[in-house]
Amino acid sequence: MKLFGKNDATALISSMISRGRLSHAYIICGPHGAGKKTLALSVASQILCEKQSGEPCGVCKSCRMLKNNAHPDFITVSPSGKNGNYRADDLRPIISEASVMPNEGEKKIYFLPRIDKALPAAQNVLLKIVEEPPRHVVFIMTAESRRLILPTILSRTVSLFVGEVSKDDCISALEDHGVSHDDAESAVKLFGGNIGKCLEYVSDEEARILPETVGEITSALVGKDEYALLLKLSSLEKDRELCLAALSSLKDVVRDALTAKYGAKGISMCRESALKLSEKLRAASLEKIYSDISEAEDSISKNASAQLVLSALCGKISVNL
Repeated sequence: MKLFGKNDATALISSMISRGRLSHAYIICGPHGAGKKTLALSVASQILCEKQSGEPCGVCKSCRMLKNNAHPDFITVSPSGKNGNYRADDLRPIISEASVMPNEGEKKIYFLPRIDKALPAAQNVLLKIVEEPPRHVVFIMTAESRRLILPTILSRTVSLFVGEVSKDDCISALEDHGVSHDDAESAVKLFGGNIGKCLEYVSDEEARILPETVGEITSALVGKDEYALLLKLSSLEKDRELCLAALSSLKDVVRDALTAKYGAKGISMCRESALKLSEKLRAASLEKIYSDISEAEDSISKNASAQLVLSALCGKISVNL
């Protein structure tokens, strides 16, 4: 498994294994698309590898089973809530099953993706087993937001952080997945070094609609092209879901443009356009545009006429270009 930008995390696990100081619980934190699951699988392979050298050999029975999603000691816990939330009943079986010894080696791993979406009652259930787990159990969890996790759980886990990789590494990763160099560069212009989001963009035609729409609107803002802005906003009138998603993403771009004036790094799509927008407009203008987009988004979400709201929004934005 080839990793990009995660060497610090894997080196930490390797050191823990070699010193016999492996923790019983890890939370891998980072934005969507940063590679949290990829790192989780890598950490699991480090822990379960029969060589126990801190580096997965990739050829032992344990490594091969994990690669083929067939390792009996790597247990993925899935949420049952409508919004992907864990419920208490999703996690209670862990308490009774954790005492069962591993099938293949010395450790059994429970993998809980997006534990930050667990309801408070579910987190309290998990806390019971995380506080005093059997010696053979390791928890690997992922989260996009640490603030949604109980402090008592955080205090009993080791946090690993993953973020964006360099643009060159991102392009290399995309090319490793069979993406052409030109497509990889186009994706990186939109999403920076977020490998997951770039892969979604180049591999799914539907996934391209939103970033391309936001990109065209942003380009109109950068070029101060009121007519192009009106045409692109008008194209959103008949698709309320896309309209709301585009307005939300456009707010993020404007926010990044504003924060760029103070040296902060952007996290939205259309990174390069956000920087250009920051150079073109004053902070006060960006603040007003952000407020106008927020107001329009709120009105449309409350079933106001998209045609009227978007026309008015175009007028308001044009004043500040």
